[in-house]
Amino acid sequence: MKTKEAIVVATEGLLRGTANALLFFFYLYGASFGKSKTSYGGYQMFREAEEALADVNYDTFKQALVRLRKEHLIAQKQKRTWVDVAITAAGRKRLESFLPVYQIKRPWDGLLYLVSYDIPETHHAKRDLLREYLRRIGCGLLQESLWLTPYNPRDLLDDFIREREIKGTILVSKLGKDGAIGNEDVHTLVADVFHLSALNKRYEEFLSKEKTRKKTPFQLAIMYHSILDDDPQLPFGLLPRDWLGDRAHEVFESIVIKSTSGRLVK
Repeated sequence: MKTKEAIVVATEGLLRGTANALLFFFYLYGASFGKSKTSYGGYQMFREAEEALADVNYDTFKQALVRLRKEHLIAQKQKRTWVDVAITAAGRKRLESFLPVYQIKRPWDGLLYLVSYDIPETHHAKRDLLREYLRRIGCGLLQESLWLTPYNPRDLLDDFIREREIKGTILVSKLGKDGAIGNEDVHTLVADVFHLSALNKRYEEFLSKEKTRKKTPFQLAIMYHSILDDDPQLPFGLLPRDWLGDRAHEVFESIVIKSTSGRLVK
């Protein structure tokens, strides 16, 4: 997928719409705009975001700005010839609801777990809910109705099953420390199930775009979060030696530090 296409997908998927995309833009850059020559410039700021998001026009961004203000996700202060925009506490919570977070610590008991289930065909909606939840908590599909994860999902699944009133048989079993199935060793198995090679290529593309400075920080940040959203963030001991996820996170952190991001109104 090309970078431009990935950004469009991220806006409707990961960011869930233009308003959230604009909120994310404010998070990354901070925002001061208006007539002042020292300000970032409202027109320039919106034009950059518009270009990054491909088919969204300036009027749509203005509407999104009004929506963010009405929902108290941002605060605007008029300061003579320029306007200062800051993310509120409510805005920060909104960001946390859809932005994936890189896990620096990933404690692991050294085991792999298999999740299998047998849910009646008449309850297909519940079964689909369970599948989506398994993906969300980092399980990988091994084969039909059989999922793999390095993190014990028992407690999470018990809560989910109870809350959703899912009927049927759901089993969690330990695979063992070697994690082998058939002739595949644990690292090969995990790499195949979680598509680590494809993910690593996406991280490689992100690093390449950042190095050549062909994309703006906004575009790079969306690109990075889109990859991270698909990354199961496996224990470091299960990742291949040439894994680029850690390096990509370091680069993203440097992008955030260089920007004027993160102002919070309490």
